[in-house]
Amino acid sequence: MSLARTRPSSRRVSPRLAALLGLLTLAAACAAEVDVEKLYTQSSSDDYEERLEATERLDQLVREKKTAPFAQGLRSKNAEFRVQSILKLMAIGDEASKQALVGELDLSRRFNVFYNPIRLLPVSTPADSRIMIARILRLNGGHPRAAQILSDTYGKEPDAAARTATLYALGALDDQKTVPTLLKALKDPDLGVVKAALEGLNQLGTPRVADTLIQGLSDPSEQVRANSASVLGGFSEKRTTEALIETVRRDSSEKVRLLALGSVPFAGGSETFQFILGVLRSPASSPEMKAKAAWGLRSLTNEDFGQDADRWARWHAAHRGKTGAP
Repeated sequence: MSLARTRPSSRRVSPRLAALLGLLTLAAACAAEVDVEKLYTQSSSDDYEERLEATERLDQLVREKKTAPFAQGLRSKNAEFRVQSILKLMAIGDEASKQALVGELDLSRRFNVFYNPIRLLPVSTPADSRIMIARILRLNGGHPRAAQILSDTYGKEPDAAARTATLYALGALDDQKTVPTLLKALKDPDLGVVKAALEGLNQLGTPRVADTLIQGLSDPSEQVRANSASVLGGFSEKRTTEALIETVRRDSSEKVRLLALGSVPFAGGSETFQFILGVLRSPASSPEMKAKAAWGLRSLTNEDFGQDADRWARWHAAHRGKTGAP
């Protein structure tokens, strides 16, 4: 009796299972039918009808928020197809699309694209794709994992160019969680990396930048000290000027002293005239230091008396206190 009762029930369940399996199979088949690489190729076809059909199909996928085909397109061997997939995911802009994009921030996923939101570089310059991805994630509301992925990358790159791109990508996120890594990069041995870090920190309005660079003036590495001396001219503060002057007086490396002297007039303005003149007068100054001092005086005054310290002194005595004079 019990067996007789179960048979009708089994017959009633089986069609439902079969229908469900059929739907799953159909969905899988439909997903497999979406070949975005083929659609990208057709969208550039010389055949108008083919081009129109492919473009409409791609637009339909975006409207329907079909993330999976474009996520698959990110794995294409064709860089142009990867860029198109990135832009389609940007247009979708939901959580699934951002989840697909954030994985592209990994160092192993970088490739060159002709796209660059960093104003220091022209758009025509091939740039690391991670910069583009970071910018898109920011425009789509950000992603909690993005800053950590890029921060973990810094220091593992194969060269300075890749480190620079990592820093630009961090800056493109415009996320306060990137500040520790950007500050750390201010002591990178490559000046281009330091400038990329500064770009991101300035965008975020980070208050501790000058302090970190002043600390860099005491770093054991000559190159780190040189980089700090080079960029501190952009910080017009008394403490910055004092630190640069002390570096000119005390640093063991003439390379560092020259760079610090070059930054002094920009950091301290007209008040540094006498100090720079003193460097020019000093018998202990090398020819290179004297040349840099004369250059600094020209920067302050728009006058040119070469390395004639007496003429500089007379000019200063005659013009001191006048509008625009140091």
